[in-house]
Amino acid sequence: MGTEHKRFINIHGHRQASSIEEWVMMNLMAKDFPPDDIENGYYSVGFHPYNIGRVDEDETLKKVKEAVEHPRVLAIGEIGLDKSIEPAMEDQLRIFEKQVDIAESAGLPLVLHVVRAFNEMIEFMRAHQPVVPMIIHGYNGSPQMAEALVKAGFMISFGEAITGDHSKIVEALQKVPAEMLFLETDEGDMDIREIYHFASEVKGISVDHLRVQIFENAKTQLSRLNNFI
Repeated sequence: MGTEHKRFINIHGHRQASSIEEWVMMNLMAKDFPPDDIENGYYSVGFHPYNIGRVDEDETLKKVKEAVEHPRVLAIGEIGLDKSIEPAMEDQLRIFEKQVDIAESAGLPLVLHVVRAFNEMIEFMRAHQPVVPMIIHGYNGSPQMAEALVKAGFMISFGEAITGDHSKIVEALQKVPAEMLFLETDEGDMDIREIYHFASEVKGISVDHLRVQIFENAKTQLSRLNNFI
């Protein structure tokens, strides 16, 4: 990464870095791996719950297993639980658990998509006690749930929603310790640096302090990142 200490870590995006100051872990569905420019980026790859029933389950899980063998795949994701979509929670949990097993075998963290299923995710954590890092991406829940997730051991990533008029999300960001925090662009167009500026104001710390802390979080949670810095 060269000037890594000056990079703004973007833990979850759907595009490559937009400036030399940004480091992004780009998310790919299993069917899209490997991309043509694989040696130019860093990736998370997974079986999204939205695709349950739309793709061949065994083939997709096989692709996830193959993807994690590549050194530039730093995480499995986004995967998770979503009560707003049609697939039964039983099926979602089954496929989620299989990917947790893959992650643990590879020693890779998980980037989690969670919609109206935070209690189920916390219960999974308590019941299975996975040893790999679990990162909730694009958090938009309550401050109380954010505290419960941190207490359960989850890292939490926030996106551009913190820049809007969502007071509960801003309050949730205030509840998450900087050492348990990531920031992201997801599918939005906002520059990651702008999100850092908003987050630093909410946290009452400098942008430099926040950037350094999140870089340290990435080094700790994304074990393969250390092979490139």
